[in-house]
Amino acid sequence: MSAQVSNEKPTLNGVRIRARKRDAKAQAKYEPEDFIESVLQLTKDIEPSDYSKISNALDTAGNTLDYRRYGDTFFELLVTGGLIAPGGIIEYDEEYGRLPFCLFELATVDDPLTGAKSWTNLIIKLTRRYKYLERIFSKTSEHVLENVHRYSEDDNRKLAAGVGVLVSSGFLTMEPLRILQKEHLTKDGVALRFFTDLLRVYLKDSSVDQLRRALVRARIDHLIDFFPPNKRDDDCFARHFEAEDMPELIELHAAARATAERGHFVYDLIDIISDKAARAGEGDEDAYKSTNVSLAKAAKTAMRANKWEEPQVVVLVWDAIMHATESALKPEQMEQLAFLQIKRHSPVLELLTSEPKSELALLKHIQAHAYKDPRLTKYFGRIVYELYSADVLSDSAIIFWASKGAAPEGKAEFLKQTQSLVRKLETMASDDEDDSDEE
Repeated sequence: MSAQVSNEKPTLNGVRIRARKRDAKAQAKYEPEDFIESVLQLTKDIEPSDYSKISNALDTAGNTLDYRRYGDTFFELLVTGGLIAPGGIIEYDEEYGRLPFCLFELATVDDPLTGAKSWTNLIIKLTRRYKYLERIFSKTSEHVLENVHRYSEDDNRKLAAGVGVLVSSGFLTMEPLRILQKEHLTKDGVALRFFTDLLRVYLKDSSVDQLRRALVRARIDHLIDFFPPNKRDDDCFARHFEAEDMPELIELHAAARATAERGHFVYDLIDIISDKAARAGEGDEDAYKSTNVSLAKAAKTAMRANKWEEPQVVVLVWDAIMHATESALKPEQMEQLAFLQIKRHSPVLELLTSEPKSELALLKHIQAHAYKDPRLTKYFGRIVYELYSADVLSDSAIIFWASKGAAPEGKAEFLKQTQSLVRKLETMASDDEDDSDEE
């Protein structure tokens, strides 16, 4: 009997093929409700006012709960006490209900700020341990804010207090607040009410100037965009914040509008200069005279319309005139363009320096300009001389600037550059006094 040869391949009994951890995580089912239930179970026996135990429990829970995967759910839970379902409805756990140490529970209607500060401390301590949560919480805050029209008025006051403290503490920037400018939030005034409450909290620990910088960085400094579309005018803005007893916001808005007006004015002048320069040929003096007439008319019109004083306008005209130097790529190009512009448009500057304070304002502005732009720094002395020669700056203005009026920035360097001119002017002034005495 012949032996039969088996074709079966050998196998290893009792061996399991394990999936890699990252593959297992990717295939794991996403269960935010289970995550919320786990957090509630871990903290159910802790008193809501025992912040130290709560903080320690959340810190330890990060070893077993997937904070990274459920970070957005975690932040919603810490804010609302539940999960924000589609449509902005808050769903609570069937067994445990609302998280007892969420923002909506810790902050009270009568005094939302005290509870909000305690809640903020929990958030900050947690994110110090798990740094990645800071980015997740910041991103999720947009989703939380997008649904303010679904929350109660009381909960919105609590949320405004919590977010206000997070922003003033530096944990959050104001960028998530941009979501409040969406039409469905502004049309009924919900965004404005929320934003007003938040600003009141922010200004308790921060200055108006800090607020201005924070708004600019977040690109939401146009505060009127938080108003309903039919109330976006200066009168409505002023009436609202007068009623809220927040005059500093009215002043901030007025300053922002003034800055915007100055910016529009400078760009209008730049357009005039660019348009005329494009039409003028090389050495076309009549064209440049026409440009100067247009610049002077625009300056006078702006002064009347905005109630600007001459010192305010002359520095803006200077900025427009020197705008051409921004295209310079090399130092020699900067020099050539700067002095060409001064030569062409000095008649306008002369017209707008009819008062000593206008001359001093222009001198200080040029000093600041030359200090900030290294390409202009070494030409400051020559610029002053050219303006003196063009009768834009008087000898008395230059002498006063050198003795008392120069700003600290770059003062030593700029005084050195103008030293010979100042001495010459002082000698001339002294000779004039002597001649007067002899008469």
